[in-house]
Amino acid sequence: MANKNPILKSDVDSSLGASHQNQPEIDVNPNQRLSYVLLNEFNYLPWSRAVSLALEGRSKLGFINGSIESPNVSSTTYESWLSKDQLVMSWLLNSMERKIAEIFSYSESSFQLWKSVQEMYGNQNNAARVFQLKKDIASIQQDGKPFVQLLGSLKGMWNELEAYRPHTTDSNLLPKRAEEDKIFQLFSSLGSEYEDLRSHIIMNPEIPTFANVCVTIQREK
Repeated sequence: MANKNPILKSDVDSSLGASHQNQPEIDVNPNQRLSYVLLNEFNYLPWSRAVSLALEGRSKLGFINGSIESPNVSSTTYESWLSKDQLVMSWLLNSMERKIAEIFSYSESSFQLWKSVQEMYGNQNNAARVFQLKKDIASIQQDGKPFVQLLGSLKGMWNELEAYRPHTTDSNLLPKRAEEDKIFQLFSSLGSEYEDLRSHIIMNPEIPTFANVCVTIQREK
């Protein structure tokens, strides 16, 4: 039996359009996090890479790298720019640990916020984080976890380590890394009574040579 009330294509299109309009757009949600990596005091490099990729995927990278500049306040495009810039700022702050976000919460623009974070954490010594990653990788055990979960944990740490220590054939850099690895292995074998000394050495802007580290430990003993 023929349908006496056929559904017209225009009705379907109208219904879909209304449904689409009622769906929240993820790109206008100010509470959104750009990455599962939250900025803390020691992970600027992987955080900045993850955030940059997320913003580039949303066509918003220009707000933090300066290529999308603020128009004049009197311009008709200023309000639109400001709205998007404030949204990017919200995303950045939501992608930080709370105590870190509080430091930068009064930034005037996302570009200024990004530069301030870079100045504070971009040139930090990453040796402490590299040491902790290598130590965690060496000691990780399955401990009843599903294999997929174990593999995921390892891949996450491998990827972060690669961000801090990308593959290189630089003949000047390789001996330095080998020296650092010996120091890290030595630190891993020390007892808990050397924890403060180890932290003091590894947080130096420039890690001492292996020989100097050994001398320092002997003096402490």
